[in-house]
Amino acid sequence: RATNMIGEADYIYKEGVALQKRGEGLLLIKDDNLLRSALVKYNEVIKIHPSSDKIDDAAFRAAGIYEHFKDYSIAIVYYKRAFQWDPETPYPARFKAAYILDRLLHRRAEALELYQEALRKDRLSDNYREFAQMRIGEITSENSQ
Repeated sequence: RATNMIGEADYIYKEGVALQKRGEGLLLIKDDNLLRSALVKYNEVIKIHPSSDKIDDAAFRAAGIYEHFKDYSIAIVYYKRAFQWDPETPYPARFKAAYILDRLLHRRAEALELYQEALRKDRLSDNYREFAQMRIGEITSENSQ
């Protein structure tokens, strides 16, 4: 669990956030090159400063970019790292991993566990909470048939 405040890691992370924001631009238009540059920064934080308190943040943001590039397997790994590195992460990392496993990769048993964990441990928006509850019911129902 990484908890150290490291100035250089904070700086690199902020550079990544700035690149990502510029890369995301408008809702429909994204600059993939800027997003790739942001990924480099996030991975730099994780690799060079593994004890930084920013690695869960970097992992969560990197996961979203991998999701944008439809690299779902890597996105799941990064979402999982976010809550492994900070079990009390403020991000809905468990929910996001569950959603990808459920809807995109059809790995429902794994998704079910993460949806349940997300409801117990994450600070979810009402929409995410309702969706997770609905999917738990549907997956459980599918499994009992």
